[in-house]
Amino acid sequence: MTVSQQDLLDPAYLASLKDFQLMSRVAVDGFMAGIHHSHSHGAGMEFLQYRNYSQGEDLKYLDWKVLAKSDKLYTKVYQEETNMNCYFVLDTSASMHYKGSRSACTKLHYACIVAACIAQLASRQGDNVGLFAYSDELHESVETGGRLGQVDRILQAMTRLNPSGEARHESMLRSFLHHFKTRGTVIYISDMLEGEDVLPKLLRNFRINKSDCLAIQILDSDELDLPQNRVTRYLDSEGEGEVTTYPATARADYEERMGTFLERLKKGLAQSQVDFLQLVTTDSVRVSLAKYFDHRGLR
Repeated sequence: MTVSQQDLLDPAYLASLKDFQLMSRVAVDGFMAGIHHSHSHGAGMEFLQYRNYSQGEDLKYLDWKVLAKSDKLYTKVYQEETNMNCYFVLDTSASMHYKGSRSACTKLHYACIVAACIAQLASRQGDNVGLFAYSDELHESVETGGRLGQVDRILQAMTRLNPSGEARHESMLRSFLHHFKTRGTVIYISDMLEGEDVLPKLLRNFRINKSDCLAIQILDSDELDLPQNRVTRYLDSEGEGEVTTYPATARADYEERMGTFLERLKKGLAQSQVDFLQLVTTDSVRVSLAKYFDHRGLR
């Protein structure tokens, strides 16, 4: 049976592929086949994307048009300066094991699909890629490198990940920061359902050495819109708490609280100069990659 380009990027199809290397290549090739790049040039270098301006940087690459329109400072990034370290930091705590009734895979599996695709893209661009996966302890760590087979090593490590334990963001991110010495990009992937006050402060530390930091929140659609219409018992995946309620009664209050929580998280990350991107596990990977490309100024 022939699989269409649209189907290639469907989470259900990608989740059925057990080989992360195959899955990420299929997704990236399918996505790249459906878009067209427009590149502009300057000083013999190829313009690829934008990133946040850091105080003290050369103003000649500052995009004054963007500043005039949005009152935001962005620096143009060229091919010459993009071959740098790209670290994927994955939250593998128990809450990432959740898979709702409308989703094809768990939040962690979807996070790995997205991370694998971005790693493939970064590697093709010439960047060095690495991985740090944790919950209440370190589960996998792959130092950044650009040598042959580096992406394979990262994807093999992802296949060994099993969501468990409570997320100890503070101790684990401080441990990672201790080893993060060189300038680059940190892509933090988590459901971020706790630590809305501490996470922005921790992620801000990666901005100290003028590194970029992007926080990608992975949520199940159930967490944004309670789906059940009968009495349901909800369990705390990282604790012993539980509550039994009728979703139709609790939905309005829940969604209001979730909205307030998300706004607080976004505000904290913005104040810490950390970029934020929210993805939902029911979204086509095409949609998620397009959001990533648009967010990083690559389309």
